[in-house]
Amino acid sequence: MAIEPKELSQAPRFEGLGSFVFCRPGNEDWKPSYTIEFFGGQISVEVEESEVSNPPAPGTMFLIAGSVRHNGRNGTVSLVASVKKHVAASQDAFTAEQWEQYVRGLRIWGTGIVHAKDSVVMGRTTYNKATLKWQGATHEFRKLTPEIYQRIPSAGKFVRFDMGLSVREEKNPTGQLVVYNLPSLVSIKSDELATGSVPSSGVPKPPTPPPANKV
Repeated sequence: MAIEPKELSQAPRFEGLGSFVFCRPGNEDWKPSYTIEFFGGQISVEVEESEVSNPPAPGTMFLIAGSVRHNGRNGTVSLVASVKKHVAASQDAFTAEQWEQYVRGLRIWGTGIVHAKDSVVMGRTTYNKATLKWQGATHEFRKLTPEIYQRIPSAGKFVRFDMGLSVREEKNPTGQLVVYNLPSLVSIKSDELATGSVPSSGVPKPPTPPPANKV
């Protein structure tokens, strides 16, 4: 199905079924958050301050959904939850359908435009990278596998994509450990803009393809 302009005007979405681990109050460096354990790892999800003052019991299962916010300064993303639906007190109470959703893990999906695509050979190593532009962000994905890189169309093409998250830990100037969510490209598919659709000023337009790098 072709990509509608309204899809391009929306930030990537996420959804997953996971268990509550602990909460962290906000301060000037970060917003209040819940740490949720999805199948495959623990991810930080932003919440309201009031939710940190009265957290659920550890192990409580939630369906979490919302949008992705990009941090242009360090390339990380934040998961901003708009839905936090209590599912069960523990995994022991799961239905077959809930188990299936839990095992799928956290899913992040969206639409955008390929801003750049490049492959550089240094010695015997090939470095594949591509930059995607979606609503509110431009992000460069590095160290792409050959399988994913081959599926990325040329610059200026519209795409549907799925992302995963890896966790990066850094110490801030005061010595505190801060955890960041770093996006990773899981799958991508070229698609056309819906027939007769004209991107508005709020929708990213295809960029001029950059000149190819000489290796």
